[in-house]
Amino acid sequence: MIGRLYLFRRRAVREGSGVEVATLRAASPLGRTVRRFFRSPAGRAGTAGLVLVCLVVVLAPVITRHSPDSINLLAENEPPSTAHWLGTDSLGRGVFTRTLYGGRASLEVGVLAVLIEMAIGTVLGGLAGFMRGAWDTIIMRLTDVVMTFPPIVIMLVVAALLGPGLRNTILVIGFLNWPVLCRLVRAKMLSVRESGFIEASRALGTARLKILVRHALPNTVDVLIVFATLGMAQAILLEAGLSFLGLGVQPPTPSWGNLISPASNLQVLQSFPWQWVPAGVAIVITVLSINFIGDGLRDALDPRSGQ
Repeated sequence: MIGRLYLFRRRAVREGSGVEVATLRAASPLGRTVRRFFRSPAGRAGTAGLVLVCLVVVLAPVITRHSPDSINLLAENEPPSTAHWLGTDSLGRGVFTRTLYGGRASLEVGVLAVLIEMAIGTVLGGLAGFMRGAWDTIIMRLTDVVMTFPPIVIMLVVAALLGPGLRNTILVIGFLNWPVLCRLVRAKMLSVRESGFIEASRALGTARLKILVRHALPNTVDVLIVFATLGMAQAILLEAGLSFLGLGVQPPTPSWGNLISPASNLQVLQSFPWQWVPAGVAIVITVLSINFIGDGLRDALDPRSGQ
């Protein structure tokens, strides 16, 4: 009898293993997070929009046959046509082509600037919240000093001192936007450091720095993910602002920021809307998509979410 029960149980487990594995995978924290994210309308819309933008930007050489820097003075300021879907600018360059290639610079600024912000903010916030004492005092006072200055004004001054360009734009945005993340990571670390597994590691004699790197910082992933999405959107907007003022990415390298800069001319603003509207629409779609992804991730990473 026992033998038959054992064989029956073994066969049932073997036959239902696929279902059980799928159930376990779906029940894992990562599976629940992904499921909650894609159940969110904001998450789905944001993902679809950002994937579409990235595909169009990456496949720009395939989508358009024109070069973004080719000048044709005989075709300047032409309206949209079959030759140039979004018309041409004052130098006869295709606006559609430059908008596609301009997305590369803008997305590069967004990604790299956020990586710099996350590196600085995570390290300083982790040290301040976990080590406390002198570390906390020094880092928080430094953060307070940086946060007292108007960010836009400081960025303009630093960009003017360093000179315009893609690399300097990334550095300016990355090195001046870390204080917010630093405070978020510190707040998270203050609660994590009192957790039971941290106390157990201390009791086993594990070095404090090792506990910070291996056990404490991984528990700030939810904060980092949400900040990365929202920070990327902010970086793209800041690049657009700096480039619009002539202190960001410089022509002939296209970016969405310097593509809307001709709108500062009243004649272009009124008579040639096709020269600046496409880049503005691209910025709006990209920033909205990233913000929607951030909202979806925030809800999906919330353990109290009922989704």
